[in-house]
Amino acid sequence: MSGEVAVIFSSVRRRFDDDGYAAAAEQMERLAAQQPGFLGVESARNPDGSGITVSYWLTADHARAWGAVAEHRMIQALGRQRWYESYRLRVAEVVRSHDWHVELPDRITHVALPRDWADAQARGEYRWSTRGVTLEQEGFIHCSLPHQVAGVIERFYDGVDELVLLEIDTSRLAAPVVLEPPAPGVAEHFPHVYGPIPVTAVVATTPWRR
Repeated sequence: MSGEVAVIFSSVRRRFDDDGYAAAAEQMERLAAQQPGFLGVESARNPDGSGITVSYWLTADHARAWGAVAEHRMIQALGRQRWYESYRLRVAEVVRSHDWHVELPDRITHVALPRDWADAQARGEYRWSTRGVTLEQEGFIHCSLPHQVAGVIERFYDGVDELVLLEIDTSRLAAPVVLEPPAPGVAEHFPHVYGPIPVTAVVATTPWRR
């Protein structure tokens, strides 16, 4: 059998057909994670609609089996009909890999509007990425390390007089937490939660007033 492979899916989205796309993408990631040989997935999309998703598999046989899963093939067909102007699929062998990461702390902080936190308590989970932007729109929830909170409030919550700081226990999250730059070219790393935050993961709240 061959060694580790990367399945590279680059695409251009249609601009005016978002109905069901985000849900289908999340469904495919969950389904892929259940398949034998799955090692991980990374994705990004530009404002112009171009994007890329790379999934990693233990062998080419595992990647091929994923491509043959009936539900996967059904979503592919739906993508051609509704969501993509074009796409390209490539399978590449991973010949070398090197890893490095900033250590993730046990606790991270999210800056929330009080009404959004109250709504999350009623629903059981928090789904706002940042001020006025949902998890579905951004793809992840912006969080901060303790020393970053003041700067986040200053840059993004100007004019807001009341906030609530959510202290999150990362061990209680089912969704991945990634330390990464908030935008290309930014050196500072912030924790991003790639999924909803259950209210049970919020272990402390601190009211903030200007």
